[in-house]
Amino acid sequence: MIRRLALLALLGFAMPAMAAPQAISVHAGWGAFQDGKRCYAIAEAEPSTAARELDPFASVSLSPDAPALQLRLSRVIRTGSAVTLQIGNRRFRLSGEGATATSRDTERGGSKAIIAALREADSMTVFARDQRSRYFRDIYDLTGAPTAMDAAIVACAR
Repeated sequence: MIRRLALLALLGFAMPAMAAPQAISVHAGWGAFQDGKRCYAIAEAEPSTAARELDPFASVSLSPDAPALQLRLSRVIRTGSAVTLQIGNRRFRLSGEGATATSRDTERGGSKAIIAALREADSMTVFARDQRSRYFRDIYDLTGAPTAMDAAIVACAR
């Protein structure tokens, strides 16, 4: 499991050739990693019977000055399409382009609010429309997310 999450970590972020993420721990499918001063938690979406163009994953960057959620979606989204994230009973609008969606920094629905919601819910679902106007969703189990996020925060505090 940690090898697969490490591969996701390498695929998900542009890194200098000499730097490689260091695995900290794995918690119920969520991995905690450190890459220099940057720490994050990452997980794959739940398996799906729907057609996928890509392997979707979620990454939560936990730097104190700029926490953020970044998602690689299972399909490339239609230009101008809304990307909605549902965590428990809360909904957030994400910025999306290509196959990437990211949290936006707004007062009510920003990165900090999303990360707080991740700690309180059992699952999250991302909804969007692909280039052929088909709706799709990627679902994530959040069982290990709070522990993985905490492990990443502790690692970066050292």
